[in-house]
Amino acid sequence: MSFSIRRFGRLLLRELAHSYRGLLIAMAAVAGGVIVVSAIGALAMSAGGAPVGTVRGDGYFGFYQNLLFLGGFIITSLAFREVWQAGSGIAYLTLPGSLFEKFVVKLLLTSVGFAAGTLVFVSAVAAASEGLDRLLFGVGHGFFNPFTPAVLQAVVRYVVLQSFFLLGSIWFRKLAFVKTALWIVLFGIALAIVSTIALRIGLASHFAAAPGSFGGLRLGGWAFDLNGTGLQELFKPGARGYRGAMAFKTAAEALVIALAPASWVAAYFRLGEAEV
Repeated sequence: MSFSIRRFGRLLLRELAHSYRGLLIAMAAVAGGVIVVSAIGALAMSAGGAPVGTVRGDGYFGFYQNLLFLGGFIITSLAFREVWQAGSGIAYLTLPGSLFEKFVVKLLLTSVGFAAGTLVFVSAVAAASEGLDRLLFGVGHGFFNPFTPAVLQAVVRYVVLQSFFLLGSIWFRKLAFVKTALWIVLFGIALAIVSTIALRIGLASHFAAAPGSFGGLRLGGWAFDLNGTGLQELFKPGARGYRGAMAFKTAAEALVIALAPASWVAAYFRLGEAEV
């Protein structure tokens, strides 16, 4: 497993050179769409009698999350597309550089690289859009703050989930995004079933049989009902079973986070198989 900064830099520049035109077009289209939609919303606020200086919205955080996750997953699922294309696959695999260098370039660009670029892009677009809205209509949706805990949490979640699509991009020859998303849904269903069983066993004292329920577990609205108490109540400090619920939550989160490096390792070896 060799690594050369010089070869790595050249591979990185190659990736940027091959994708910058399409990326600039996509950025311009997204920025234009955000500015137009935001202006329409500001116009509606102003026409509705909102006082000058009114700020109503989430500061473009919702837009940031949509772009980070949906855009990032799509781009990641295309990371190794050229490996499976006739002609270009051989050209890519024979480029000067080790297998490890090629993999790290793709990993960095689609994970922390995309997340950092999205932060800068959304900050600039939000500033321009908000400034225009306040100048024309006197109202706005709030400026985007890239340094809030919610933004950091979104980046961490993206880096973890992105690993699955990176594995899918080299594992599936066609329709990598769709197939990876399908497998994630199936895995989520299986994990939910296992988690429910684990909760039933680990927190058995909180379940009581009731008419029309399955083993005392009743589904009320969108929350599980345990002895008349929503499942979320177990995660409040001081609640009976709080420690057990938190231990279960921590274990589940650790499992999902551990799947990220496992997916990277699997993707690396899968790339090696393609090279052979």
